[in-house]
Amino acid sequence: MQMADGRSQMTDPGDRVFRHRRSAIRHLTPAAHRLLSVRHVIKGLAASLAFALALAGCTGGTESSAAMEQKPPKEAPVPQKPVNPQQAIGSINQAIPIYEGAQYREDLTKRDEVMIRNRYGAGAEVYTLATDDSYPQVYHYYTTYLAQFRAFPAQDTYPPEQQNWRTLEVQLNQAMQDPFIPGEAMSPNGKQVTLQLAETEAEPKTVIRYIVTPSPAGAAPMPTPAAQ
Repeated sequence: MQMADGRSQMTDPGDRVFRHRRSAIRHLTPAAHRLLSVRHVIKGLAASLAFALALAGCTGGTESSAAMEQKPPKEAPVPQKPVNPQQAIGSINQAIPIYEGAQYREDLTKRDEVMIRNRYGAGAEVYTLATDDSYPQVYHYYTTYLAQFRAFPAQDTYPPEQQNWRTLEVQLNQAMQDPFIPGEAMSPNGKQVTLQLAETEAEPKTVIRYIVTPSPAGAAPMPTPAAQ
């Protein structure tokens, strides 16, 4: 470069580098602005998307909870009432004897149901009780009790000794007639009850069955005795 006094001015290398960088920055500034704008847009979209997802998640949870609250609860299974043979048999006739201390056995009842229904029909019911008392004890109780009804045939109150696996079967509607105590007779036309006693080989020692069948078809109701 020529100065006014005719001396040539030397260009500073640092000055040239500065001017070159400034020119480069000036040329790159528009691109940098565009890149910065794109970054801002991306960040804005990401933030909007995250907010939308969070809002959707909250709303979805609320709807799900509402749906669960509106959904009717499943009905809990109704527990079966325990069988009370004394009550079931007593509802037929309070005078029907039940051996004291005998326990209702649901397992034996389930086993006997098949045999009983094959013999007496699909409408038959059975209540199986068991006791560890000896068969002669149980036999004596029932035969002594039924002896108060004139319709029950007279027999020894103890079973024969020279016999294995002794049994007794009594149709109570027929046996419990003409009692010494008025009012204890069973209706011959009501539900039919058969008593079975069985001596077993192992414990329990004695099994007691009450077999209940429906009333005979076309049976007339038992007349009520006139008041004295």
